Amino acid sequence: MSINTARLKKNNKGVDKISLPLLLGIMSAGVFSSHVHANDLTYLEELGKRLFFEDISLNQNMSCATCHAGSAGGTNGDSVTNNTDVAVTGSDGVGVGNLRPPTNQYVQFRTDAGDIVGLGNFALCTVPFLGDVACGGAFWNGRAEGNLIEAFHNIDPFAGVGSEYEGMYRKYIGPLSDQAHASPFINPVEQALETKQDACRQVRDDTVWGEQLYEYAWGTEMKCGKRQIDKTFARFAIALSAWQMSKDNNRFDSKRDIALINDADGQFPLDDFTEQENRGHDIFYNVGPVSGNCVFCHQSDPVNAGGVGPFERYTNDQFFNIGVPRNHDIPNNPAPDIGVELIAPNLGLPFGTNLGKHKVPTLRNVDKRPHSGFVKAYTHNGWFKSLEQLVHFYNTARVKPTCAEHIKTAEQAMLNGCWPEPEFSVNRPPPFVVGGLGLSPQDEADLVAYLKTLSDGSSVQGPGRYRLHIINESRLDHGDDGSSSGPLGGLEDRANDAFGGF
Repeated sequence: MSINTARLKKNNKGVDKISLPLLLGIMSAGVFSSHVHANDLTYLEELGKRLFFEDISLNQNMSCATCHAGSAGGTNGDSVTNNTDVAVTGSDGVGVGNLRPPTNQYVQFRTDAGDIVGLGNFALCTVPFLGDVACGGAFWNGRAEGNLIEAFHNIDPFAGVGSEYEGMYRKYIGPLSDQAHASPFINPVEQALETKQDACRQVRDDTVWGEQLYEYAWGTEMKCGKRQIDKTFARFAIALSAWQMSKDNNRFDSKRDIALINDADGQFPLDDFTEQENRGHDIFYNVGPVSGNCVFCHQSDPVNAGGVGPFERYTNDQFFNIGVPRNHDIPNNPAPDIGVELIAPNLGLPFGTNLGKHKVPTLRNVDKRPHSGFVKAYTHNGWFKSLEQLVHFYNTARVKPTCAEHIKTAEQAMLNGCWPEPEFSVNRPPPFVVGGLGLSPQDEADLVAYLKTLSDGSSVQGPGRYRLHIINESRLDHGDDGSSSGPLGGLEDRANDAFGGF
């Protein structure tokens, strides 16, 4: 195993390599801390988290968290942008995308039993009444298919490291790692670095944590040269995937989650819900006389029907065109995004049959915001600015008249009792699913009240100051029972025995 606990990598600040005895002396004086709790992040997860929050970008002014803020439920944390441009301006101050940032939470997550739950690879799914449809894959159009690092780019991220690492980390390869590998770091309208090597060098040279965490996580030195960069960059992507699957990023502490745990029988109506919230749940799940049909698309756990599954994500990971109007406020007024039509032919689906279809998003944290005055944007192009607008659209999109051309925004449409023409008028679901639900204003308000119970009570926080430390092998992997384990065979214990512990 190539990890050497007696060597401390130097960082960009000019800290020289420090021998283990000297380091132990420094640590005893309190300059460094190696204290690690058993439930802390693994080294791979911490590497991913720091990659996520670090301003790895052209002007070192933009991170992944710029577009995916924990306080906003993993979506854009800038209220002004949400209410206007929607698409976030890149590191260079000029480039800008044409879609709203999707959430990075509850995409995939790892259970205490070690299972990876959530979004699957891009594939054909057979759905009753619909037949074979596209499902899975990350991004609004599913193009982060889940097998691109190895199958398409022909990169083996486990080459050159011990087989133990593949055993620990293969589970993190999938849509999330493909999305990270795509990559925002080198996207000209996002973090805007020119090459993978530029990103690697910023991590290596401009952070205290980069070299050490990479070596502790992967058992080998970080290398940014042309011969090694593809593997290094793929390992960055796997680390980002691991953290985004962690409990730190998927908290399951919403009012709904807590109420289910505390409920006498663990079934709806919940004791800790208001009457309105319970009514909203019943409309969502078609329980009783009023049906919202939300469950047709926003359910990931059909086994626990009725919304009581502990890991319910509120999405079926399929693609639909609900008829969202064009957002003319996006900078440069780009043509509407065609959605999964871009790659659906790869699955053998006929051209044109997926035009305008976008990923069904999770409803977890759909209303999470840092304060009550914060504006969130909804749907792939961010045209809607409130849950109330969006629910009213689902209810009436195929019933109300078409707006005059000068009516461009959701606010104007609500005031005028109309809806603008959709981006794409084809491939839309029938009105009983979207657009003609027949709900009353009270029913709409009840649905919104229920959706607001899905927001986590706590928020992801950025990492604190990094402290150089000696490797703790228990932080290499979490076992399938949720406990910590590592492949080093007592390497840390042997070091402690040799030098008297720390």
